[in-house]
Amino acid sequence: MVTGASAQSPPSPQDFVKTVAVANMFGVGSATLALQKSDSAPIKDYAHRLADEHAKAASSLRRVVAKRSDMALPDRPDSAHLDLLTDLSNRQGADFDKAYVSAQSGSHHQIAQIVAAYARDGSDAEIKAFATQALPTFEKLDAEAQRLAAR
Repeated sequence: MVTGASAQSPPSPQDFVKTVAVANMFGVGSATLALQKSDSAPIKDYAHRLADEHAKAASSLRRVVAKRSDMALPDRPDSAHLDLLTDLSNRQGADFDKAYVSAQSGSHHQIAQIVAAYARDGSDAEIKAFATQALPTFEKLDAEAQRLAAR
């Protein structure tokens, strides 16, 4: 996970691809849990959008990376995101909802910053074009997660 000062400047193209791919896997995985575990209509609505948008972003990123031999997508989320998914899967009811919203607001704020930095200052033209195209989606998901957190 990229944090702090490194979110201010863009990561390397390979690190960016890995970070976005992991964010997409976490988004889909956590949305699936929310659809199974939450009774909250706003959370379920967000989870549906989250799963759809992350699946679209993952597909777009796969198309970019498939044409290249200098980078590869990870097979699974990193250990921090796997631990978070495990934690979420062990929660129920209001405890799940609170942890889910917290996870979404933190992770989406971070990935929106990383995508914005790459769209602005990225070094690889093709990956930068992906970031520019994906940025509105990640900003929208971040804004929605922040609204859920403020409820």
